[in-house]
Amino acid sequence: MNQKLQKNTPESTLFKRIIGNISGGDNQTLLVCIGGLHGNEQAGYNALEYLASHLDERLFNGHFVAIGGNLQALKEKKRYLQTDLNRIWLNDLIDNIPHDSEISEYEELRQLIEVLRVIPHDTYKRRILIDLHTTSAPNGAFVVRTTTTDDQLAKLLEIPVILGLDKKLQGTAMTYMEQWDYETFAFEGGTIGKENSANNLISGVWRIMQATQMTTQPIPNLEHTLGKTIQNGVPNYLNCEYIHKIPENSTFKMLEGFGNFDSIEEGQLLAHQDGKEIRSPYTGYVLMPLYQDDGNDGFFIVK
Repeated sequence: MNQKLQKNTPESTLFKRIIGNISGGDNQTLLVCIGGLHGNEQAGYNALEYLASHLDERLFNGHFVAIGGNLQALKEKKRYLQTDLNRIWLNDLIDNIPHDSEISEYEELRQLIEVLRVIPHDTYKRRILIDLHTTSAPNGAFVVRTTTTDDQLAKLLEIPVILGLDKKLQGTAMTYMEQWDYETFAFEGGTIGKENSANNLISGVWRIMQATQMTTQPIPNLEHTLGKTIQNGVPNYLNCEYIHKIPENSTFKMLEGFGNFDSIEEGQLLAHQDGKEIRSPYTGYVLMPLYQDDGNDGFFIVK
């Protein structure tokens, strides 16, 4: 599938691979955003649709490409169909994606890579990629920083910045795209299914566009929760100390009531797995407690 990027048109097809493609002026900044790598996290996709349709090209200076992630899973409203699309961005697989695989995420990955390859990266001095997500627990607005993340851009979002998590998760889009000379990070906008999660993502990406002088257009007046987590006393920067991995075919159930950045103590009961108690190995904050059926990460601990 060798396709050229198409300019925005008034027509809107549900779950398009290329949601928007806006360019203008002489600003040498390229911003690529991916929404919906997890199909039950539609806020990222919706935010990109909003941005693509509300940005005024007459006031735009730079190049913005908005890309839809796992289109089949988005249709099914599932995190993934056969395997997690945001855990398979691995060089060996990408170089040898099987053409006859029954795993739909392999075809999704192939198409994503082909779209990314036709973007004229080399014509831009600065390249930024933001992967948009939401979580299954409350208060889920934060940045997952990589080694290339511009700290000034991350600070603009006024949400906690998580360090070290990118090294503990294998096969993510943001870590793969670092080798293409992109500044990358994941932007978690809030809770799955909450309207202000999409608003957080819209407002945050728009702030970044303004800071990189890609647009002078005012940020839309959308109700959002950016800034509230830090205002409530959560540190600006936290390190990922632990990920509770769920073995294949195990039964995992998180105790009810945990939100992102809730304080936890070493030894505190957090979940049950295969009928056994799972207690925290550290004192710190819980992050992304699993309250959905799919996923192999039970919870994270940051401190």
